[in-house]
Amino acid sequence: MMRTDGHWQALVGSAREGRRELERAHERIADGTLVGDRGARAADLVSAEGHLCLPMTAGGVSVGVLGVPDSAGPFSDGRRRVLATAATLLGISLRNAQLFREVKDHTLRDGLTGCFNRTHAMGIIDLELRRARRSQMSVSLIMFDLDRFKEVNDRNGHLCGDAVLAAVGALMRDVLRGSDFKCRYGGEEFLVLLPETPLEGAKRVADTLRHDLSEMAIQWKGEMLTITASFGVTTAMPSEIDVKALIGRADVALYRAKDQGRDCVRLSVDTAT
Repeated sequence: MMRTDGHWQALVGSAREGRRELERAHERIADGTLVGDRGARAADLVSAEGHLCLPMTAGGVSVGVLGVPDSAGPFSDGRRRVLATAATLLGISLRNAQLFREVKDHTLRDGLTGCFNRTHAMGIIDLELRRARRSQMSVSLIMFDLDRFKEVNDRNGHLCGDAVLAAVGALMRDVLRGSDFKCRYGGEEFLVLLPETPLEGAKRVADTLRHDLSEMAIQWKGEMLTITASFGVTTAMPSEIDVKALIGRADVALYRAKDQGRDCVRLSVDTAT
């Protein structure tokens, strides 16, 4: 069992085959082996619920538990040493894989908001447009910009602005689907790509996001801050694969929202007609 961000993941065995009851049992055994991650060492062998378990560690970090059922015994001193060695090697391998994934995420994501960065977004939008052309499914794009964000920075400082942006990223993760691609396009400007979503559905998503942003309260040094955002929404034309054209239409709609009072959603005129 591998432990990532406080959650267990089965790497092998029947728990991986959808038997949730057995998976819970394995998680319980693994939790008991690590004892809350305190003082676990790869050399420690723990007997728990019919299993011989070894913590897998690397660099002092517990990354998981290797468990062998008692029915595979008996466990001589030699077999125990082999299992301890295997747990050590597996722990190092898993930790290396975790670190690689973390480094990869840092290159693709904005560290402040957790959204993907602009460079990665351009490639993903291109892929989704090509997939939509093959499948003849709709794909829509939302672009939004935080209203008067410069005033937030000027009045409260850039650390406050960072807190606002982080809160926006967290709200996007809560409100949007896992399949919706979230991007910090630049500064206080964001993109949301909605696969298999027509214009009407994208507008509903934008309306929900606009409302939730306006209702969000951000605490800063004893003060509760509120923000609003302006939204532009467009959808891909049939067989369209021009990423810049798609973003350009959303951008034009966004600036119409800015010109027409902010804190509102506007559709791309080209798409709407």
